[in-house]
Amino acid sequence: MKEGKPIRKKFILDALLNIIAYAIPVIILQLIAFPIIGRELGNNQYGLVVTLVSLYTLLSLPFGNVLNNVRLLQNKDYESNGIKGDFNVLLAWSIVLSSLILMLGTIYYEGNFTFSSIALIVVISCLNLLREYLIVSFRINLNYKAILINNAILGFGYVIGIAVFYITGLWQMILIIGSGLSLIYITRNTNLLREGFTVTSLFKKIAYKSFVLFISVFLKNVLSYADKLLLFPLLGPTAVSIYYTATILGKIIAIMITPINSVMLSYLSKTEKISLKYFFSIFGLTGIIGGIGYLVTILISYRILSFLYPNWAADSMELIYITTASAILEVVASVLHPFLLRFSNINWQYLISGSNLIVYVLGATIFFNLYGLIGFCIGILVTNVFKLGLMIVIFIINYRNDSVRKIVREAAESV
Repeated sequence: MKEGKPIRKKFILDALLNIIAYAIPVIILQLIAFPIIGRELGNNQYGLVVTLVSLYTLLSLPFGNVLNNVRLLQNKDYESNGIKGDFNVLLAWSIVLSSLILMLGTIYYEGNFTFSSIALIVVISCLNLLREYLIVSFRINLNYKAILINNAILGFGYVIGIAVFYITGLWQMILIIGSGLSLIYITRNTNLLREGFTVTSLFKKIAYKSFVLFISVFLKNVLSYADKLLLFPLLGPTAVSIYYTATILGKIIAIMITPINSVMLSYLSKTEKISLKYFFSIFGLTGIIGGIGYLVTILISYRILSFLYPNWAADSMELIYITTASAILEVVASVLHPFLLRFSNINWQYLISGSNLIVYVLGATIFFNLYGLIGFCIGILVTNVFKLGLMIVIFIINYRNDSVRKIVREAAESV
């Protein structure tokens, strides 16, 4: 107990630091930068901007985040064997693949080939991918003060980028300057890039885990960002603007609460076992916080959206109850996800992501055809309910299987 209290206290402190760290750039980007872009460019062009941001996030986040989590979970193996390598090879491949796909996607959504636009989006994606992976050096050492400093620099870069946007008219500069300054800070405080491009004996194992987790995270992100990517060709950029505005407050709450899961995974990576009671206590606590967040969002949404996006706030308010509920359920699922990553077989990720995608496609298609944009939102809500329930069932199954194996092992040892 004496050891448990300091650890619990440090976990709470690190979680708070991480929430503040993630809140800084999110608030600047979502409540200042994007509304300014929307007012300056109009709803049509802004819809395209939101779609392109969703596209680069869909590609850069899974690649970088997967390498981050795999490095965090497997770092002990490399240290115990006294070896370094593998990850820079995977990082290079990730940058190449994401850049190629992003080029094609940008051409598709813009409807033409514009070198400057494609180049800027690719630069944003590469910077973001590098940031997502390299920041793991702070997570390995549980250095959440460094993450806070890094994200403060990221937010400061966004502010500078907003000024540059007013001068140049290039919205991409907001993201490039922010990510660039952040990356400079990270590289000055980590030696991960100095590991070179060595392939070690652990490469096959790491590559397989990275592939499985990438499929899982990519499919998860498809469900998070495909809404904008699908609505753009279906209903046009104006519908994307209305829909995105309806999701923005829920997403902000989600993004600010979600950092808890990265802290949790960092601590769980050093833990051998967890109780079912602890799992459900985390689930209950997250649910209560999410419920409060939902009520607060509904109460403040009209005034905030009317101020940020006066031209289409009224249309967005028709969707706010459904989109906010979806965002809160996504938060709860994301907080539980580290438990599955740490204590369940990695192959379960296939089932979660694959079945979730099927429910998403069916739900969004059926309800969209019945009720239009509101129906599309209902389909996403149904998907998030299904995913959360499935994750809970999988954790219980794994927990009981582990308990049975322990009983059998102890019985065999006593014979």
